[in-house]
Amino acid sequence: MEKDVAILMADLSGYTAMTDAHGGASAAKLVSKYMELVNKSIYGDCQVVQRIGDQVVMISDNPSDLAITAKMLNVYTLEEDCFLSIHAGLHFGSIYCENGNLFGSTINVASRIMNLAGRAQVLCSSDFVDVVEDTSFSFASIGAFKLKNVMHNVEIYELSCHNEFSLNVDPVCHMQIRTDRKNVTYNCAGETYHFCNEHCRELFKADPYAFIMFSKN
Repeated sequence: MEKDVAILMADLSGYTAMTDAHGGASAAKLVSKYMELVNKSIYGDCQVVQRIGDQVVMISDNPSDLAITAKMLNVYTLEEDCFLSIHAGLHFGSIYCENGNLFGSTINVASRIMNLAGRAQVLCSSDFVDVVEDTSFSFASIGAFKLKNVMHNVEIYELSCHNEFSLNVDPVCHMQIRTDRKNVTYNCAGETYHFCNEHCRELFKADPYAFIMFSKN
């Protein structure tokens, strides 16, 4: 069955680095917690339709419900200490569903938009923005982008999530660390770096400049 829906694709930023630093068991535990936060974030008629590793795909007949869900998921992941933030993409268009699988260019566009997003950032297409009826949302255009294998440029907007959390990011495993809690630090070249544990600090001390470029981004 083919129909028009709002679609959200959300991934954990730095998941590969975290897995490399802490191993598969830690990655599995983190993804399990992430899915708890996903389920906690669901608003209105939104539903999870696919999950691949740390990536989730959600759809809704109501774009405003999906925007609220995206904002809540962003907040919940930022509230967690020693966790990863999300990056997410929102789009609206036609999808074809068969045996629980989704097909169509709408899926591909949503994925490309998600991949444009940075840490704790929710990006949307103009198609999505145009169908959001709730005027309380704030969208800021960041320009028109040529997305891979998409014929026409897509105007991209950032959904304001009003993130007010003060966080540091571990340059080794990319996990976010709350500044209001005691954490492991190390000074290098006049800068203070923050770590989720001693293991990441020791990896950093062994070769700081292999990780410093990330922390400057």
